[in-house]
Amino acid sequence: MGSVVRDRVREKMKVELAEQAYAVFAERGVENVTVQQAAQAAGISRATFFRYFSSKEDAVVTALRSMTGHFADMARSMTSQPGESLLELLRRSFEPAVEFAEQDPVTMISRIELIRSTPALRASWQESLREQQAALAQALSPFCANQRLAETAALLGLSLYDHALDRWVGTTGSTLREILDEAFDFAAMIDDNWVVKH
Repeated sequence: MGSVVRDRVREKMKVELAEQAYAVFAERGVENVTVQQAAQAAGISRATFFRYFSSKEDAVVTALRSMTGHFADMARSMTSQPGESLLELLRRSFEPAVEFAEQDPVTMISRIELIRSTPALRASWQESLREQQAALAQALSPFCANQRLAETAALLGLSLYDHALDRWVGTTGSTLREILDEAFDFAAMIDDNWVVKH
């Protein structure tokens, strides 16, 4: 129990530090800010910065992920509804990100744009998605007939989410909710036989 509390406290601290460092990255550009400057902006030493983040890019991606939630945590907390497909359950795991986009679209879009416009950040974001994919697949396992289906579902869900983020940032007049729902609806049309294991 103590390690769970410790992990939560550490994660909360990591998010707070990422938010503070992000402000200076957004203002001056990631390439123009040293780790030392990012650490100073967060009120910590360079050594402490590296205890929480592997790089400047990791801090920026952490700041974006803090707004979208951890999809695996959401999936683990869910129960399937009668008649609900695996895709419908999977779509629900992305609801925290959609809700944040509705509450503060300007902040979320600016972070996505920073990541998309910086090659090192794009690579870091893709690595983050791979990590989330493994965790999401594990969280989906109880709902799937086998592990391969859970892994495929996690890959599909995160791919649809990433694609929806790109479309949302590049489109005016549509919400992330509309774009993500459209993507999941299209996936459901391809195969409506994905059922949740009860």
